Amino acid sequence: MSAEEATTSTSAPIIGPAPSTVTQDERTKQLLEDLEKIPLFMTHLPDSDEPNLAVEALKSLASDEPPLEVATNLKTEGNDCFKRGKFTEAAQYYTKALEYDHDDKSLKVSLLINRAAANLELQNYGMVLHDCADALRIRPNTVKALFRSAKACIALEKFEEATECCKWGLSIEPDNKELAALQLQVDQAIARHERRIKEREERKRQKDLIREQIKQAIEIRSDLVFDTSSDKKKRTEDEDLAVVSYPWENDSARQVELDQHTGHLLWPVFFLYPESKESDFVEKFDESLTLRDMLQEVLAEPPHWDDRQRPKYTLDNVDTYFLSRPVGGFDEDERLVKVSMDARLGIILNNEKYVIRDGIPSFVVLPRNDPFTTQFIDRYRKLRQTQEAASKRTSN
Repeated sequence: MSAEEATTSTSAPIIGPAPSTVTQDERTKQLLEDLEKIPLFMTHLPDSDEPNLAVEALKSLASDEPPLEVATNLKTEGNDCFKRGKFTEAAQYYTKALEYDHDDKSLKVSLLINRAAANLELQNYGMVLHDCADALRIRPNTVKALFRSAKACIALEKFEEATECCKWGLSIEPDNKELAALQLQVDQAIARHERRIKEREERKRQKDLIREQIKQAIEIRSDLVFDTSSDKKKRTEDEDLAVVSYPWENDSARQVELDQHTGHLLWPVFFLYPESKESDFVEKFDESLTLRDMLQEVLAEPPHWDDRQRPKYTLDNVDTYFLSRPVGGFDEDERLVKVSMDARLGIILNNEKYVIRDGIPSFVVLPRNDPFTTQFIDRYRKLRQTQEAASKRTSN
């Protein structure tokens, strides 16, 4: 064959899959390595930090050890995990060891209190108490079980039970320094708990006192009208109990307050600007001040939504109104009532047409001689006329 023929022959296309470059020996080696990962085909048992129940079962079969020795070995594995801070794995080893049936009560107790120690680190306090109780049923003088029970009880704020555990343990080992220190910790925790209870009770007492003072101040202002058409519930800050609120209270932190020095009510108040759908909130509006007094501060600078060059919302270019709706009334019953800016807040709120809703008075602010204001007022005028016409038809 010529050199040219040889070249042509080697470049001819090959039909079918390309031949593998892996030798038979390499394929055999890979297969054996894959089988080695399956517990059933393992030729040796791996050393692993992670508990593997299938591997553990094979270990017991391979060694043909009695249950007591297997449980002891598993305990050793658990202890190693615990020392390395692997508390979940440690608890799993102890749990597996407890599944083996034998008559060594000391080992059972040791496994229970060791698992309790792991769960104490994991903050599984219910499991801690369960294991310690089982250990104490086997051996009532197990001080470590009492110690760990006390620690779990402290975490759960079961101080009486924690104290009993400490006393029980110290009756067995009077010189146990760890238990004595824990008893001191319990005493300190009880003192802190009682102090928190007293502080909470004092806060509640002060809060109730202030509520009663506000109630009396509002009762003196007998002309105030509140919308109490719906039952309202209020959750107290310190107690998870629903109580009926006063009609001037609401579910927010925006509540009427009482100035202890002047005896004036300080109301949370909204100023509403319907044209821009904006509002201003005044947290404490003294009832002795006028709307002008407050707007002088609120509109001291042009609002960000107003024309900065030619602002409409200035103190000398706005009028104030409130929306009046009878208690239990509907939207169509609402009326727009103009109110003087020189009227004091307390006088306005005592107006028979003013109804305070959700404990927060509100006022509408409109620019004078403005198309929007004309349209806004006309809407309420037409609404009133429609209602009056319907009322006349009904009476006829």
